[in-house]
Amino acid sequence: MSRRLSALAIMLAATGVASADEPATPPTDATPTPTPAPDTTPPVTAPTPTTPPAAATTTTTETTSASPEVHSTVAPPDMSDQGMGASVGIVTGGRDTPGGLKIAGHYLYQLSDQDWFDGVAAFTFGGGDAACFRDRMDNFLCDHGLADGNAVEVAANVRRFLGGKGDFWPFLRAGVGLAIVRFGDDDVTGLAIPLHLGGGIRVSVAPAVAVTAHVDLEVGLARFNHTLGLEPQLGASIAAGAEFKL
Repeated sequence: MSRRLSALAIMLAATGVASADEPATPPTDATPTPTPAPDTTPPVTAPTPTTPPAAATTTTTETTSASPEVHSTVAPPDMSDQGMGASVGIVTGGRDTPGGLKIAGHYLYQLSDQDWFDGVAAFTFGGGDAACFRDRMDNFLCDHGLADGNAVEVAANVRRFLGGKGDFWPFLRAGVGLAIVRFGDDDVTGLAIPLHLGGGIRVSVAPAVAVTAHVDLEVGLARFNHTLGLEPQLGASIAAGAEFKL
């Protein structure tokens, strides 16, 4: 009995030593700690520094001298592709060529940089008495003066400018016409085909107006009634006029 008590006392003593070596466990709080609510406030971020846009750079091209205004060098710069004009002058005739006062209208149409079509409708007003007769061989002849007879003509010409300076532009003109020639006091009428060759100058006086002066040499043939037959045509004219843009 005493041995059992001794063994039990030893076991208790050993258990107590083991319990003394183990660290004490801190007491736990039975009340649960509340979980904080999530923060919905957006985070404050530091403002991002903005770099001002670079000023637009403009490239200025400096010219050493001002560029001169470019004008046509082969035709008047104020010459439009279409125009109209009128002219008045005198034409010399003789024999079977009418002469006198000549009034003409012009229609201009551009063909190229320096060429214009010049369509003409012209009227010649002359005087004179009868100047036709029959010679000893019974040939019918006429010997009219420089300003005798009348004529109506339409002609197609080409005007070519030769280059000019400022408002002054010289030109050449050539063409062919078809005319009705009449010597009333002799009752002589004919159909003529004259060739025209001449030149002149055009002077600009306003943005849409120019004045002209020109001379023409007329050479051709005409067939007349009666027995006069085929006769040469030879004359010269000088005229001045004005032209307008269309």
